[in-house]
Amino acid sequence: PFCATFLQFAGYALGAMRCSALSRFGVLYIMTHDSIGLGEDGPTHQPVEMLESLRSMPNMNVCRAADANEMAAAYQIAMDSVHTPTVVCCTRGTVSPLEHSCRTKAMRGGYVV
Repeated sequence: PFCATFLQFAGYALGAMRCSALSRFGVLYIMTHDSIGLGEDGPTHQPVEMLESLRSMPNMNVCRAADANEMAAAYQIAMDSVHTPTVVCCTRGTVSPLEHSCRTKAMRGGYVV
């Protein structure tokens, strides 16, 4: 199963997201518009604290991809995590590929660019 909405609105789903983490359901949550720089959408679309809230939840994977290689890694992590829900945070803007980004390294959780 999957769910998709703006990252800021994940607050409305936190109860269900926590339940999926406690129940060990491999739900994919796709959260878009994660940038705090979205001035045209106003302050209701600037999720400055939502990533921290999600990352602090036990048994919840949170991936914030910086380019296409990391996005592919995030989706692979989600598909491999059958007993852990995964939040994939996406930016609204276009991002250029990072020079040394690598799907394999991103699958480990982090790397030096």
